[in-house]
Amino acid sequence: MPEQHDARVGGPGPRKDRPRPERPRPERRPDGRGEGRGERRARHGAPPRPGPKARPRGGRGRNDRLSIGAIVLSTAVGLSLLGIVERALLDGGPIGGSSGPIGSQDAITPPKPGGGPGRPSRQSPRPGQSGAPGTETGPDPRALTAQVRKLTLTERGAAAREAYGAAPGGAPIVNTTRTSADRTWVFGTTAIPVPDSSTAGPEVAFYAARWTGEDWQVGLSGGRLFGDLLGAVPATVMPVAEAKALRGYATVTADRAATLVGGDGGGDRLMLPWKVGDAWSMTTPDASGSPRPLASVAFSGGDGRVLASGDGRLYRFCADAAGHAMLMVIHPGGVATIYHRLTDIPAKLRDGAAVAQGDPLGRTGTDRPCGGAPAPDAEVAFGVRRGAGTVPLDGARIGGWTFRERAEPLLGYAERGALQVLPGGLLANLGPVPPAEEPPADDPPADDTPSSPPSPGLPLKGVAGSAAIPAPPATQKRSPIGANSQQ
Repeated sequence: MPEQHDARVGGPGPRKDRPRPERPRPERRPDGRGEGRGERRARHGAPPRPGPKARPRGGRGRNDRLSIGAIVLSTAVGLSLLGIVERALLDGGPIGGSSGPIGSQDAITPPKPGGGPGRPSRQSPRPGQSGAPGTETGPDPRALTAQVRKLTLTERGAAAREAYGAAPGGAPIVNTTRTSADRTWVFGTTAIPVPDSSTAGPEVAFYAARWTGEDWQVGLSGGRLFGDLLGAVPATVMPVAEAKALRGYATVTADRAATLVGGDGGGDRLMLPWKVGDAWSMTTPDASGSPRPLASVAFSGGDGRVLASGDGRLYRFCADAAGHAMLMVIHPGGVATIYHRLTDIPAKLRDGAAVAQGDPLGRTGTDRPCGGAPAPDAEVAFGVRRGAGTVPLDGARIGGWTFRERAEPLLGYAERGALQVLPGGLLANLGPVPPAEEPPADDPPADDTPSSPPSPGLPLKGVAGSAAIPAPPATQKRSPIGANSQQ
């Protein structure tokens, strides 16, 4: 049997040349049909494509082994480069390291979920580094609250300690009343809480603040900056008329305030904070708890309804979500009256709203939104203030009565002509009686001539005897010299 070539075994074996029968070639057509694939490639100038029969099967040569090594090397290099790209993506920096400032090279973004690789985006610069802008901060309300508290203690802390006779009862209570749409203008109230051991009225103030782009500019009522800020506040935040009234309150002097509440011109013609003609009991703090006998005055009795002493604009201090607050009414002359311990404050009373004399403000109670000693019974704590502090009641003429203080013994009382009402006595509200209409003490009017416009239920006729002013009940506290006396 003749030997044949077997490519599956290895090298070529001995074989005999045998002539191959010639196959007839198909006739060529002008369009090239009938040509083989190799003939067509040769006719067009392309080298013949190697096929599976281009060379016989056999063992791998040296060139074949080198090709496999090159493939392995290329695979290893490709994996290394893939690891570098993956590390750069995880670090968030540019591939190959930074060659300049941060943000100067393009970073490759990871592929989006469900899609191909994202487009390169410029790396965001970090604040505080070269070539990168810093983060721009806006108005911070918490920083403003802290600044107002600090300023309140700095400017009003000494007055509060003197009035309270002790350290304040806590951090100042700051409330926001108005804020501009862009939050760069703020107007509000602040109050230093009264400790539980004191019956004094709270030390309060208004504040105005403006954001400068870097920090807050804050001024308290009674200071020049407060007036300057109110002069520049936008009308969308505060009407011009309201800003004018607040500036008047903030800038009124002590002498002017004393004239408004006690001068012969009648001032703002304030009345006592209850119904005209009714008589309520007056109480003052003990001498041991206050340096002045009329540092604070409280009234109770009647139907308990508390009324505005005069026309003006109303504001809340120490307000909470339950509606508890101390009220202040700023009157046209510049002084203000305060009303503490109220309950049932009407919700319709908005800060800055105009009120008329005699409008209801609430009812007597025992609430202490600004702190202070507990009250044994429902009452209203009453006082007069200006922007820089309290206005002494000594010499004030309110409701037809003049309030006086006596040093020895330390005593506060109200008088009208020859009549005196001491703490614990009943005080009739005569309304906004101008002081010029008071009868002189040495020339009492006749019995049939009233000394002032008639008050329902209380015909003030003459000054002699206790019939002019109802005597206090036996359960009320009396002064050693009596509830009603004559000089």
